[in-house]
Amino acid sequence: MAARVQPQFEVVVVGAGVSGIGAGCQLRRAGIDDFVILDRRSDFSGTWIANTYPGVALDVPSTSYEFTFAPNSWSRMFATGAEVREYCHRVAREHGLYERSRFGVSVEREVWDDETGCWTLHLDDGSTLTARYVLNATGYFLEPRSNSGIPDIETFTGKVMLSAGWDHDYDYRGKRVAVIGTGASSMQIVPSIVSEVAQLDVYQRTATWCGPKPDFAFGRLGRALLRSRRFHTMAYMANWYLYQAVIVAAEHLPTRVTLAALERFENALRAAYRAYLRIQVKDPHVRAALIPRHGLMANMPTFGRGFLQSFNRDNANLLTTPIERFTERGIRTTDGVNHPYDMIVLATGFTVASEPESFPVGAVSGRDGVDLGEFYRAHGMQAYAGVAIPGLPNRWSIYGPYGWNGVTFVSMSETAGLHVARVLTEARKQGAEVVEVTRAAHDAWHQMMITSPFTRVAQEYVVERQVKGHNVRSYFSNARGEVPIVRPSRGFRNSLWNHSERFDPQQDYTFRALSLPRTNGHGQSPNSISARVAVAD
Repeated sequence: MAARVQPQFEVVVVGAGVSGIGAGCQLRRAGIDDFVILDRRSDFSGTWIANTYPGVALDVPSTSYEFTFAPNSWSRMFATGAEVREYCHRVAREHGLYERSRFGVSVEREVWDDETGCWTLHLDDGSTLTARYVLNATGYFLEPRSNSGIPDIETFTGKVMLSAGWDHDYDYRGKRVAVIGTGASSMQIVPSIVSEVAQLDVYQRTATWCGPKPDFAFGRLGRALLRSRRFHTMAYMANWYLYQAVIVAAEHLPTRVTLAALERFENALRAAYRAYLRIQVKDPHVRAALIPRHGLMANMPTFGRGFLQSFNRDNANLLTTPIERFTERGIRTTDGVNHPYDMIVLATGFTVASEPESFPVGAVSGRDGVDLGEFYRAHGMQAYAGVAIPGLPNRWSIYGPYGWNGVTFVSMSETAGLHVARVLTEARKQGAEVVEVTRAAHDAWHQMMITSPFTRVAQEYVVERQVKGHNVRSYFSNARGEVPIVRPSRGFRNSLWNHSERFDPQQDYTFRALSLPRTNGHGQSPNSISARVAVAD
């Protein structure tokens, strides 16, 4: 018989960003209070602490970037980073998360002990914590790319500025500045600093769709509407169903019809974008360079205020010649030209949670030798409901493969947190300490994900036609050609996006009390072949 062991915490949540806040709130709403939230940073809000660069703001409407249980009176259509950060802090404070948090802590390794039914978390200072359950809430964007593979960055003697880690003590006014990258961060940084620097060169590898951003401060009527909870619900559902309608259409129309419609839409959009660029950008050579070669949904489309117009200024240049290396004074391009700078901004993106290699081998060790990093490398990205994997008992990821089930990562975090809270509630009801998703439930879910018509359309459109056809990097697919970011829907009434609200934990999980001999929930010994939980191909 296994001995009952009392861990230090019932639940440890790793990460205090939006995902960690959502998980913590759902635990408290379910009456689960014995938990701690760990984060390497100094406060709640995750990416909104890391990203404080000039111009940082939402690129989705503010009303879609909130928890349904915590509506906010936003000041404008696309809230600034500071306002989002304040919202995160308010939600954490009102739900008692500060009293259950530890900051300045990094988790290096998680090890499962099947005899005690506990996880041991090894921290960066050499200490350990034990927990009955672990919720990984480190998000989708994991680490900023420090130099995007460009060599000799250490030789540059000027200021290297990371978009995720802006040094506000450095005065860039009147300086020669380079910005590497044309993604969402760059499109906010460039127009925010271009009028203050002597020279601004933007290095573009891949042109990005940059639509107009209808940003404005809410007036008296807007502020009055935002005080209405019903308005928040209507705005949230409008966003929800708008996105879902696109995915439902892709699932129910014949694949060839959907792909043909996407091609026609893309052609029309490209023509409209060319016309838009003619209005926004004076120089015809710059306009031509700014036209994306990939389709709109091959990568994250962005919305910018002032980015395109920045290139109408005499001190701003768009450079498309590839970078060879960094030099002591600046950047050398492949045409042999040396470009001197005082500051170089790296807006080169992040490593993301859709790549198997983003998960180090040995960082998460589960039951019977199951290692999360090895699992993803061997079998690809998969997880039941985007949160659970067989062989990793008592552990969930708030964002996992095929986990995005709504408009923003806030809605995803809220529903994934609800999933975990429902499982833990059932465990308490049964008096169980060890819970694990069944092999059957996991495999059935993964088959549903990879055989979905939407997934087939996404692979054909994103992977085959865009990533391979145009040689672009996409957040929507990984290096293996998988598209594990967005979950299929299967219709409005029985949408998989609402799965966390409907599923039966008793059907899809096994529950075990440590005081009882270990079985798989059907009276079988775990040593029997039928009771083994094997990793899924």
